[in-house]
Amino acid sequence: MHDSSSSETGHAVNSVVKAMQILNCFTPSVPMLSLAQISKQLDIPKSTALNLIKTLESGGLILRVKDSSSYQLGYKNMELGYRTLMGLSILPYAIPIMEEIQEKTGEIIYLTSHLNGLVFYLQCIYPSRPKVSYSVMGKTLPMHCTGCGKAMLTYLERSYIDKIIEKYGLSMVTPHTITDPDRLFKELEINQRRGYAIDNEEETLGVKCVGVAVRNTKGIAVGALSLSGSVITLTPDKYDAYADLLSKSCILLSQQANLFPASQMNQA
Repeated sequence: MHDSSSSETGHAVNSVVKAMQILNCFTPSVPMLSLAQISKQLDIPKSTALNLIKTLESGGLILRVKDSSSYQLGYKNMELGYRTLMGLSILPYAIPIMEEIQEKTGEIIYLTSHLNGLVFYLQCIYPSRPKVSYSVMGKTLPMHCTGCGKAMLTYLERSYIDKIIEKYGLSMVTPHTITDPDRLFKELEINQRRGYAIDNEEETLGVKCVGVAVRNTKGIAVGALSLSGSVITLTPDKYDAYADLLSKSCILLSQQANLFPASQMNQA
């Protein structure tokens, strides 16, 4: 007997899909939204949006901002994020390797994978400096403008890259960002020949990055290690040496390629 109260499309329950869409309305640049804004953004009646919000609120996934008509993501998401982090089996293997690279170079080291066509940050090792370092775990960025993203794109199938471009485009993040598909594919060919990718102030002005892909047994990128520094410290004469250091580490991590999120999501 079909339960009409939970409309299904294929294997997806419509109400659950809508609830997930509400959670995805909140972004780092828009952390708070009103009922009217959520209703308009998803093109659903306010009454429907309110019922879904109240359900999410009861589970701690959405929080009503005190003395306000706005909502924000609830702290339950942080708890779930912590549980997810503890389940990342690649980290015990990767962190000692990243720490060693950081000590040798003095630069910031990132470990990433790719999810849904975006760079997915797993861990970061900062230099020991007397200032607060913010976590990037769970952060996502476009692949075409980051060193780790371009390193992974270099070893992904052309059809998959075409889908990424179709879905997200090649937005200009800085004046140095590559926004032309032909130019991007030419750079990916260069990356394959030299074995590493470069972010030349393409995601953040004043910051450069060298990235090397972690590949599975089929040669498909499932993750990347990257080294990030300022335009003053990360000069072109250091690229090859740093890339060699990253490459040796990526070979070690490739032995655990199945532990990267991209592998577990059947994307590679």
